[in-house]
Amino acid sequence: MIQKIKCEFENCYGIKKLSHEFDFSNKNMPVVIYAPNGAMKTSFAKTLSDYSFGGKKPRDVMFPKRNSFFSIKDNKGDDVEKSKVFVVDSINEKYKSERISSLLASEELKAEYDTIFSSIAKKKEDIFKLLKKPTGLSKDIDVAFSKDFGVSVSDVLTALGRLEREVSKEANKEFSSLKYKVLFSQKVLDFLNDKDVEKLIEEYTKTYEQILDKSRYFKKGIFNHSNAELIAKNLTQNGWFESGHTVSLNYQETHKEITTEAELVTAIEEEKQQILNNEHLLDMFAKVEAALTTAELRLFRDYLITNPFVVSELKDIQAFKQKVWISYLVEVKEEYFSLVTEFDKSEARITEIISAADAEQTHWESVVSLFNQRFSVPFEVRIENKSDAILNLVSPQLTFYFKDEESGELSPAEPSLLNDVLSTGERRALYILNIIFEVQGRQNDNVETIFVFDDIADSFDYKNKYAIIEYLNDIKSNDLFHLILLTHNFDFYRTVKGRLCIYGDNKLLSSKLNGGVTLVKDVLSVNPMSEWKDNLDDDCALIASIPFVRNLAEYTGNESVFLNLTSLLHIKSDTQEITLEDLNNQYLKVLDSGSFKHFGDSGKKVLDIIYSVCNSVNVDIEMPLEAKIALAVGIRLKAEELLILKISDDVFVNAISKGQTSKLIKKFNSLSESDVAVKKTLQKVMLMTPENIHLNSFMFEPILDMSGQHLKFLYDEVCEHLES
Repeated sequence: MIQKIKCEFENCYGIKKLSHEFDFSNKNMPVVIYAPNGAMKTSFAKTLSDYSFGGKKPRDVMFPKRNSFFSIKDNKGDDVEKSKVFVVDSINEKYKSERISSLLASEELKAEYDTIFSSIAKKKEDIFKLLKKPTGLSKDIDVAFSKDFGVSVSDVLTALGRLEREVSKEANKEFSSLKYKVLFSQKVLDFLNDKDVEKLIEEYTKTYEQILDKSRYFKKGIFNHSNAELIAKNLTQNGWFESGHTVSLNYQETHKEITTEAELVTAIEEEKQQILNNEHLLDMFAKVEAALTTAELRLFRDYLITNPFVVSELKDIQAFKQKVWISYLVEVKEEYFSLVTEFDKSEARITEIISAADAEQTHWESVVSLFNQRFSVPFEVRIENKSDAILNLVSPQLTFYFKDEESGELSPAEPSLLNDVLSTGERRALYILNIIFEVQGRQNDNVETIFVFDDIADSFDYKNKYAIIEYLNDIKSNDLFHLILLTHNFDFYRTVKGRLCIYGDNKLLSSKLNGGVTLVKDVLSVNPMSEWKDNLDDDCALIASIPFVRNLAEYTGNESVFLNLTSLLHIKSDTQEITLEDLNNQYLKVLDSGSFKHFGDSGKKVLDIIYSVCNSVNVDIEMPLEAKIALAVGIRLKAEELLILKISDDVFVNAISKGQTSKLIKKFNSLSESDVAVKKTLQKVMLMTPENIHLNSFMFEPILDMSGQHLKFLYDEVCEHLES
């Protein structure tokens, strides 16, 4: 089993360099990575996806000339098999797991079915091979047959069995020399569907039937020339005439005595020709023939000239198709009856097996049941063709039913329509259904797998977000599966590391420094304020705590503390005079005395401490949350100092009670002599710091996503304007 993997990236889709060892040895604990947008998440997933699907070589899209490299090795130093890496994209609406078809519950049922059906299937296959020549079709003969008889391909045997009576009577034998491919090509069918052609054929058929009604020996629907020819053949084969017997042809009150086969054949042919050579019928046939002028229909026209009796059959093309098929089966009736007899003997047991398969609880149903129970979507998933799929007659078919909230009625929907009616989150849930099939299939096949989940819960509502977390917990309990979870959503990151009990080196933050990417251990607690309170003698933690305590003062209605701490987030008249002792006294008014580490009675100015922290921040290492907050506070204060200096209007500044920074910037921008370079810097200040200073426990993500380097560069930029 895989205990650890080491991944090496170089110039892979924007990752200039990344090397990290992932450890699953501690009870198969998953790895979760919080990666702010643009840090590495998509590039990481894309690289492993290329490796997994076909072993594609990674590349740098923006700089394709750079040499790219990627490797993934296990704890033994061997390359991890490509099949053991599976990347679950944020969403892939086209993805369908190939393992769905393999999720059989009962190999025993399938084995028995195969045993019984193998001989039948072979005979069925042999019959359709024999039909290749007469039909002129080279493939999918069974598909054409099933379509013409209105059944599914899986019901071909049943349809064949229903034709037993016609085949035994050698019905429609006169059509056996016709080629299906010529008679029923798509161009011919399109031609026959033309309204004018339909009218011509209808007139021809009506004329033909009128002439047939006047025939001496033939009668419409009862006895035609084909029946007569068959009788002549049977009489001869059975020695009728050789035994001295005769046949009497009766017409009205006349009788014609037939003593030989030749006389009977001649009589039949003369009667047939008398019908077909009728002047009016010939005229109608000429009109039909004249309509067949295109080169594509020339072969069909030749068929009609040679077999004019076919024209009357074209009135009902579907019935004619079936007659032609029956005529072919008559020609191979020995093989046909061998198949039907064996099928009849086995049909009862086959029916029992199919019923048993249909009643059996399959892995498909387990997956569908799990999905329906856990995920909140406006549809219900079902498997409609379970027995056929178990027996490998067809692939399993998922059907989606939408429920009418008023009537409770269920309405099936085509999968192709789902994208038009589902939200992004609901489409993502549907994608998860296929992932569950993939996971179940890999579990059944005993495939050890490293699953890389790329923001799998993005766009989910909270119910579905927790459903996916619950499912991830199911997966991690299987020793076959190792999880790497990537997300840019801090709330999901914080939730999943708690729910899946991920701690230590397996909870990571992505840091992009000097062009490379580093994954660093996350030392941030669920609520950082709880750690900062115990370390307020650390200047950085102290500065970061100010916005939190200010929020608490606001929530508890302690207006005096709120205003005093506001003077450390905005430049007020008393900002420069606030000392550490003053700050400690303000904290005591909000926090219990024993709940935080006191930071003394020093007369040191807090503003000096803020600027000292900002000046000393190290940008060459991953910047902790408290350092980013301190920089955001320092940027705002320096910016306001700059604005107050440039505006030089104490009355205006002292009159501001709320929204001080934005009002100062607006005033500065209105001045005709305002510096363009300063304006650009202040735009960055407004963009990067407003939401980061006023923090509470739900607002870690904006400041975490912010690049510490960018914050430090902005702080230095504001300072340069102040000094110039």
